[in-house]
Amino acid sequence: MDIYREDIKDKLKSLTAEQQLLFAALTCERLYPNYVYFHEKFDWGDPKVLLDSIEMIYQSLFIKNLFGSDEIQEHAEAIDMITPDTEDYSEVFVSFALDACTSVYSTLNFMLDQNLDHVADVASYARDTVDMFIQVRDNLNIHVNDLETRIANDPLMIREKSRQLSIIEKLKSLNDQDVSDSLIEDLRDKSFIIDTEAIS
Repeated sequence: MDIYREDIKDKLKSLTAEQQLLFAALTCERLYPNYVYFHEKFDWGDPKVLLDSIEMIYQSLFIKNLFGSDEIQEHAEAIDMITPDTEDYSEVFVSFALDACTSVYSTLNFMLDQNLDHVADVASYARDTVDMFIQVRDNLNIHVNDLETRIANDPLMIREKSRQLSIIEKLKSLNDQDVSDSLIEDLRDKSFIIDTEAIS
């Protein structure tokens, strides 16, 4: 069982569906630069497709029912087309790009069915990106006894988990306050989730 995922899912239950969607959007946005880096490094994919979907997710927060299910599904299918296959690349950057794509894909699916599992998945993809980065950066052997503890205690992992929990707590305190530009700006973390250059 993924304890962190279940814990985040439980905490997300305290939010409205709109707040859950905003949490997911902020996390997708945070993972997006990793896809851009992958695209530039391997000349494959299309960051604009990903960005268009993220922008659509944000727009739907400001104008309810702006997009129908068919349009949301079209975006999901477009994301699927530009999602890299990890079998095609030997370098770790494909995993980071995959997490960026699947986070947006899951968020679009949440817009369609309101299943909270999708948002919990988004939180997990961000956690997984940091986890993989730490393993590669520190050249950690997966068979090391204290691997999970070392990763959990790494400042990058602590920061990402704290970011997620902080957003949930801030949103919970707002009750049903409408989403605004200033709220999004306040919740945004503009630092890179990982430093791809550090392992290039």
